[in-house]
Amino acid sequence: MTDERSVDVDAIVASIQESRKYRTTCEDTIRHLVLAELAHHKSVKDAVKAARKKLHYVVAPYLGNPDYDAAEIVLQDAFQSGHADLIRETCADIMESHASTRERLSVVEDFYSQVFAITGMPNTLLDLACGLNPLSFPWMGLPISTRYHAFDIHERRVGFLNRYFLLQGLPPLAEVRDVLSRYPVRSADIALILKEVHRFERRQRGCSLPLLEALRVRYLVVSFPTRSLSKRRRLTGQYRRLFHSIIQGKPWNVTEIQFESELVFCVDKAGVMLVPPNEG
Repeated sequence: MTDERSVDVDAIVASIQESRKYRTTCEDTIRHLVLAELAHHKSVKDAVKAARKKLHYVVAPYLGNPDYDAAEIVLQDAFQSGHADLIRETCADIMESHASTRERLSVVEDFYSQVFAITGMPNTLLDLACGLNPLSFPWMGLPISTRYHAFDIHERRVGFLNRYFLLQGLPPLAEVRDVLSRYPVRSADIALILKEVHRFERRQRGCSLPLLEALRVRYLVVSFPTRSLSKRRRLTGQYRRLFHSIIQGKPWNVTEIQFESELVFCVDKAGVMLVPPNEG
């Protein structure tokens, strides 16, 4: 274990941020990872190497990203056209560039209709580690009066999402925030945490439950992929067990929805815990 008092953490963080790869990554995320690895390694060099390795997984460049400058231009053109179908088509094209939202596109309208049938239509929602999911708004069936708070660690992505929100007529409520190092504190009806909890747990085992407990919402909507990115491994049973192990003992009512590519848990934090379903 490295004595953090003898280490210039600011210099390490600044050095990592000099990399083009992490230039627009939330500083809190980098610092959080560096401090965690310093606590587990005797050598500063080994700690920094481990932090960089974990940061690559957290930033997840392998999931894909659009060209944000080009995406802003085509979005603006679509909204200026006033054609709802073109707006949806453009949003879908942009979401195709990111693996998580691409996998949800084929069921996106059904996805939210089934979720909101359980939770009710939210007036305020939180979208944690949101990626490009806010571009799903045209399929959610929510009014423009909705308060949509989105959180992501990518500064450029957040800037793009706020531009999108303005075009959509929504307040620009996307925020650069590492939700594991600074929990969102605002109250909302629903918190979306879509295909991220398994990644949270890989980053820091045991970190998810404190976050779920801290969120000031009635409903949590937590999802997991049903297959690996290569589509070769089915993960439904593994992630069902993971989720129920995380919330074990909590007096929460859990309703499961399963889509072809996504396993969803709607959690009523005011309810009573249900017995987990049989694995399928």
